[in-house]
Amino acid sequence: MPPPRASIGSYSGTNCVELVHLRRTSPDVAGRLLPGGYRLALGTDGQAEVIFALYGCGAFAVDGRPAPGGVVAEHAVRIEAPDGSPGRHAYLLHLGTSVLPLAAALAPLSSAIELARDAAIEVGHGSPGDRTVVRGRVRADHFEAEWIGDPVVEPPDGPVDPNAKGVTFWLQAGAGRVQLDYSSRLRPRSTGTVTVRSGGVETSGQGAYLRFDPTVRVVR
Repeated sequence: MPPPRASIGSYSGTNCVELVHLRRTSPDVAGRLLPGGYRLALGTDGQAEVIFALYGCGAFAVDGRPAPGGVVAEHAVRIEAPDGSPGRHAYLLHLGTSVLPLAAALAPLSSAIELARDAAIEVGHGSPGDRTVVRGRVRADHFEAEWIGDPVVEPPDGPVDPNAKGVTFWLQAGAGRVQLDYSSRLRPRSTGTVTVRSGGVETSGQGAYLRFDPTVRVVR
C-alpha cells in the first residue's frame, strides 16, 4: 500500500513563545547533513549554521481547523534558496511536535517529521523588559534536544509587525521539494543567552527569544 499523501495547505499558532539557537558548525560536517541539490549558506565567519528552534503556542489550527496548544521543535541547516528567492532559508532535518493533529497532517511529507513522545516549554514570569528564564525540551524517535534561555529579556509589547517574514524550511518529499514558509504577527525581537544540548553536544551563545503568532504555508 502506498504511503498516505499529505494534503495539508497551512497551519498556524497563537500566543506563541520561541527560543532559537544557531550552532556554528564546520562546512564539512554540516554539508554531510544535506541531500544533493542544496548548498550551505555560510556565516560571515565561514562556518555553517545549524538551527535549533523550539516554540510553544496556546492553540494551533491545521487548515483552519482548531487544534490544541503544544510545542514544535525544528532542527535545520541554513542553506541558499534553491529557487533563488530572497529571505532566510534552511533545510529541515527534523520536526517534532506534541500536537497530534499537526503531526498527523505533516508526517506523510517526510520521515523527518514526527510526533514527539515528550515536549514542553516553560516560561518564567516577567513584564516587558524584564529578564526571565525559558526552558524547553523535545524527545522524539529521531531527535532529542534541550533548550535553556538564561537570561532572556521579555520583548516589549509593541510595535507589532503584522506580517513579518520568517524562515522558509525546505525538505525532500519523494522526488519533489516541499517548503514550510513562515510569516508571523511578531512583537519586537528580543535576545538572550540560549544553550542547547543535543546529539551529545552542548553549545551556548546569543539567541533569539520571540513572542509571535505564526502562519505556515505548505508549498509543493
